[in-house]
Amino acid sequence: MTNSSSRLRILTQNMFMRPPLIKTNKSDWKDERLDYFIDNILGNYDVVCLQEMFEFASSRRSRLLAAAEKLGFKFYVVSQRQYPWNLAIDGGLVVLSRYPIVESDSFEYQRGIGPDWMAKKGVLYAKIAMAEGDTHVHLFTTHTQASYGEVVITQPDVKRRLSQLFEFHNFLERILPKHRAAGEAVVLTGDFNVDSRDHVLRDPSKVKYEREMEDGVETSDEGKAMMAVLEGRGIDPKVLGPDNVDEFRGKTTYALHDALKERLGYHPVTFGNIVVDKEGGVFPRETVLTTKLDSEVMHSIDYVFWYNPDPQEHKASIVTELIDVGVVPNFTPDREFTQISDHYGVAAVIALK
Repeated sequence: MTNSSSRLRILTQNMFMRPPLIKTNKSDWKDERLDYFIDNILGNYDVVCLQEMFEFASSRRSRLLAAAEKLGFKFYVVSQRQYPWNLAIDGGLVVLSRYPIVESDSFEYQRGIGPDWMAKKGVLYAKIAMAEGDTHVHLFTTHTQASYGEVVITQPDVKRRLSQLFEFHNFLERILPKHRAAGEAVVLTGDFNVDSRDHVLRDPSKVKYEREMEDGVETSDEGKAMMAVLEGRGIDPKVLGPDNVDEFRGKTTYALHDALKERLGYHPVTFGNIVVDKEGGVFPRETVLTTKLDSEVMHSIDYVFWYNPDPQEHKASIVTELIDVGVVPNFTPDREFTQISDHYGVAAVIALK
């Protein structure tokens, strides 16, 4: 195994590159943000997983793929193109890799509800060859049903989101037995749109605003349900309401690790962050791209999940470990926009030993 393939630097980032004519405020600065991403961020990674990098009615995805190839990303998987007569836009997913993608697949979820009905959201799979083909990383990226406004676990969009996550689990059940050998790592990335923070102030008598670390330790009911569905353990159907009968229980269970939560000890904010001044005043961190409704929600909805239950059983004795993970805000100083997207990214480093 050569040193050049001993580490894999991964980024997952919702790019907020919606189709033309759609914008939040004055401008979404789509072309300018894409240029900044290509020039300042893309080259820092070996594998890049993008959500909301829509191809529909735009040349931006093609421009990204061409620029990525020049930077050494010779391999990619993308959401299937859609046309006006399909009455849908594409899923907006992209996986870019410097290392060979030797197998790939995709799955389109049942259509979303509300505004999400237009996008054929789903999941992409890439089997990435490492260590000169002696081992592989099995990479998935997804974007699921969004919620708009206050989220209550019994509302229809939450059930649709969990239904899509169950489809993701079933996709894992189809892909992993076919393509994964013992000891090979599985990485799930993306914008899952499940907020794992419970938003309960732990010391409201002293601190009137939500703190990222201290108030982000506990997991929300939907966050717990997400893990149960993704892993295949299923849920108590009554969690989603007295009339719900869906358990979302799989045939196989996978013991997934929420890499950010396990590394940091809390659920970090990846969307709608705040800043607090010296007097305790609370202000939105980002206002150019984010709606006023969402600008201070402090959601944790972007993830890296890790699965490798048998690392010592690799046929070539290559042990794959997740050695680092963290939130990357991808701020953009001295630009008309303050960060690359309304979402923060999540970066991870995998080591092969």
